[in-house]
Amino acid sequence: MSSFRTLAGITLLSTAALGLSACSDRATTEDVPSVANSVTPTPSVAASSATAPAIPDPLNPGQLADHPCGSLTSDQTAELGVPDQGVETKVDTLNVMSCSWKFGANLEWKIQAAYVVPESKNGLQNEYDQNAAGLFEDGYFEPTSVAGYPGVYSSWADTRPEGRCDLGVGINESTMLTVAVTGQANKDNCHAASNVAERILTTIKAGGN
Repeated sequence: MSSFRTLAGITLLSTAALGLSACSDRATTEDVPSVANSVTPTPSVAASSATAPAIPDPLNPGQLADHPCGSLTSDQTAELGVPDQGVETKVDTLNVMSCSWKFGANLEWKIQAAYVVPESKNGLQNEYDQNAAGLFEDGYFEPTSVAGYPGVYSSWADTRPEGRCDLGVGINESTMLTVAVTGQANKDNCHAASNVAERILTTIKAGGN
């Protein structure tokens, strides 16, 4: 049996156990995590929403915003058990570049990452404003933190039982790092997404090296 690759104890890949198909992607999720959207609630709704936590040490993604596949180093992809080279895609509707790393026996597992500046240019606060507007009512909105940076697991539809989790992490006042992991159903892929995001934050802090 092939050995298991793990994300800090959360199984992400077993070439002997990937018999389930990945869940169906929504409109923009083929190329970018679903938290990466440009919807901005009306000012009256935004003004009444909860405030996102402060960002302790703002980060500038620099060239990684245009070349997100550099967000994971060779050592990190080896540790995660994913291909060293991801595939970059321009998401015209969001005006961002995203990177996807597909793997597994049938390439049914996927990590996606992008750097998103919402239309409102308010970073993670946009997620809180959308939640106040009720846009996650049929999905999920769960605040978290990654390596000391505030984030939320959120999506307009709850596909976590099907194996997909979306995470947005505030890295500065205008920008979110967005990460999605699609994998085996009923696995904790939110934990996996957090582990990927933590490694990307390390890369950003190192200047993209």
